[in-house]
Amino acid sequence: MLVSPNTVTFSVELPEGTLDPAYLDESGKVSVLANAVSGSMDIVTPAEVAVLERVRAGDAAVDRELVAGLLERGYVCTDPVEEEARYRAIVDGYFQAIQEAPFQFMFIPSFVCNLACPYCFEGELTTRSPRMDEEMIEAAFDTIPEIQDRHQNSGPPYITLFGGEPLLDTPYQRGAVEQILRGSYDRGYPVTAITNGVALDAYVPMLLKYGCEEVQVSLDGTPRTHDTRRVFRNGKPTFELIERSIDVAAEAGIRVLIRVLVDEDSVDDMPRFAEFAQAKGWLDHPKIRLFNGFTKATTFLYVTPDHPEEKRKRMVRGDVKAGLQEAFWRMVQQNPLVDRMLQPDLARIRSAVLEGDRLRPNLQGCSAGTSVVAFDPNGKIYGCPETVGRPQHACGTFYPEFSYAAGYRDPWRHRHVDTVPMCRDCNVKLFCGGGGCPIKAWAANGGDFNTCYCPKVSSITTRVETQLAYLLPMALRRQQEHANRPEGEEGTWEQMTRVGSFPWMS
Repeated sequence: MLVSPNTVTFSVELPEGTLDPAYLDESGKVSVLANAVSGSMDIVTPAEVAVLERVRAGDAAVDRELVAGLLERGYVCTDPVEEEARYRAIVDGYFQAIQEAPFQFMFIPSFVCNLACPYCFEGELTTRSPRMDEEMIEAAFDTIPEIQDRHQNSGPPYITLFGGEPLLDTPYQRGAVEQILRGSYDRGYPVTAITNGVALDAYVPMLLKYGCEEVQVSLDGTPRTHDTRRVFRNGKPTFELIERSIDVAAEAGIRVLIRVLVDEDSVDDMPRFAEFAQAKGWLDHPKIRLFNGFTKATTFLYVTPDHPEEKRKRMVRGDVKAGLQEAFWRMVQQNPLVDRMLQPDLARIRSAVLEGDRLRPNLQGCSAGTSVVAFDPNGKIYGCPETVGRPQHACGTFYPEFSYAAGYRDPWRHRHVDTVPMCRDCNVKLFCGGGGCPIKAWAANGGDFNTCYCPKVSSITTRVETQLAYLLPMALRRQQEHANRPEGEEGTWEQMTRVGSFPWMS
C-alpha cells in the first residue's frame, strides 16, 4: 500500500460554520484531497489525513475502513506499476484526443488596428502593416493540409479572423475578409472572428452569408472604465459602438463571446458592469457568454535566445501583477452577480467542485503548441497568436513558398508535463499544465522548450486553495439544497457525479 504520486493535499480556510468542526485541523482549516488521475476531489477529516500520512510512511497498521475509502477514490494504491499505467493512459489519451481535435488556423489580413489600447501585445505593429493579397490568402489555405500532416492532426480545420483588427470597415479589409470567408465556406471550414467590435455590426450580413458561427469582442467594464482605455487613436470612446455590435450580432444568431479584461484599474468596476450586463439581458441570452482575462506584461515577446541570461530572465519575469488575482477573488466573493456573469475558473476546478464533474488534469497549459497556427501578412507562420509579427517566434512561411521550422516547432508541439525534467516529479504538475508558458520558457532559457517557466509550487498550490476557499461554500450550499429535494427527483449535479465527463477515463 502506498500513496499515489498524483495525490495532492490542499489546506483551505473556510468561513466559520461552513463545515462540522470535526473536519477542521488544528489550524482551523479543512483538508481537500485531489487526484487528477482518478478524477477525485474530496473534503477529508484529520483522521483520514493522518491515515494517508501513515501509509506514506510505510505503516501497515492503519484503519482498514479509512484506507478502503482512500483506495476507492484513488488517493492510495496497491500497485505502483498499475498506477503508472493509469497515468500513462490519461496522458496518451489526451494527446490522441488532440490529434483528432479541431485545428485552429488564424488569418491576419493586416496588423493595422483602429484602436490604441495601452496594453495591446502587438503594440507598434498596429500602426503600419503589409497586407495579405489574394495570392497570399490562397497560399495560406493551400498549406493547411500540409501543416495538419506535420502536426499529425486529422481533426477538422476551422478558421479564425485575427488582427490587428480584422473587421476594419475599409475597402481593402472588406475584400480580404470576404475572400477568407468565401474560401472557408467553399472548403467547409467553420469560421470565427476575434474583433474589437467597433464595426462588427457592419460585417454581420457578410458573416451570416458565409456561415460565421462565433465572434469574440472585448469590453473592459462600464463606459467610464472602458472608454479610458479601449479608445480610437484620436481618443474617441468605443463602448456604445461595441455594445450595439454585440446586440446586432447576437440577435442575428451569431454567438458572441465577451472578454472582460481585468486589471488594477478595472477590477473594482466589475460589480457595476455585471449590473449593466444583467439589465441588458446578456447574462441569460442564449447567444452571449462573458468571461474574464487579465492584462499581462508583454516584454517577453522581444526576447531572443542570444540575449544575455540576466536580460532574458528580467524581460520574461512577471505576468499578472502581484496581488491582482487576490483582489479579483475578493471582489467576486463579495459580488455573486459577477460570479454569475464570469464564472471564473483560474485553477480549472470549477466543474469538479460545483457540478460533481471529474477533476480534469491540466497536462498542457496552452493549446498553441499543438492545435493553433497563425498566418501573418508577411507570409510567416506562427504557433501562438501573442507572438505574431515577432520574427524570432516564426515557425515557418506559407508565402511565397512553404517552409516549416521543425527544430523550433516540434519540441514546442510535444512539450508537456513529462518532457520538462523539472515537472516530472512535481506533486502539483497536473494542476499547472507542466512548466508554464512554453514561449516564456523558451525565451528565458536560451531557446529550450523542454525547460520550465512557472510560478513556484507554493504559488500553484495557493491558486488552487484560493479558488477552493471560494467554491466550496457554494458547493456545500448546493449539496444541502439537493438533500432537501423531494425523494426520487434527480438533478444535473447527481447525474454528473454518477457519470462524470472525462471520456478517455471511462
